Amino acid sequence: MGKGFVSFHKKTEELIFAVVQSSELHGRWINTLSYLENCGARLIAACEHPTLVKEEVLKHASEEFRHAFYLKKQLSRIGAHYEDYQIESLLGGWTAYHYLNRLNVQTSRALRRLKAPSEQIKELSYLLVTYAIELRADELYPIYESILKQARSKVCVRSILLEEKEHLAEMEKGLKSLLHGFTYAEAVCGIEAALFEQWMNRLEKSLKTVAIP
Repeated sequence: MGKGFVSFHKKTEELIFAVVQSSELHGRWINTLSYLENCGARLIAACEHPTLVKEEVLKHASEEFRHAFYLKKQLSRIGAHYEDYQIESLLGGWTAYHYLNRLNVQTSRALRRLKAPSEQIKELSYLLVTYAIELRADELYPIYESILKQARSKVCVRSILLEEKEHLAEMEKGLKSLLHGFTYAEAVCGIEAALFEQWMNRLEKSLKTVAIP
């Protein structure tokens, strides 16, 4: 894993295993992942320069939007359907809802504290936020895919897993070309870990109030 990354492997595994046991919870979990992929795509689009848009950024945004749609389609495989991303259809409540937006805002603040060039804040935020969430995806999706196989579920996320690995490699390449790139990354990964832990803690509390068959 990358520098600064904090693993929650055991807790993530335990929670996803519990979620997959219930069709209702599993549906909300898939819808939450779809929401996060869509949110990530919108953050990427918001970071784009009006005209100086790199092909890599277009590719990344389009793939994140496609992941969001793909996950929505997976819902039918367990007989679930959510028309939108209303808070009651997500797992983890507001911690899930605000996870990526808070990461983006706090990253920009951290870059200012670290004296990053002001004209580069937007581009750096894209690179660092994406790096942090791709590291998290690189842990989360393999765990989820493994549990799906154990449960013999019709849901499959392998194609997303493979593309997220490609995105992570692209972000690592970008950081290597930056002065202080991995110093910034370590700080942002710390921010992401705190936000992810909040989401997992909220999810854990939610599961305690639901009867899982």
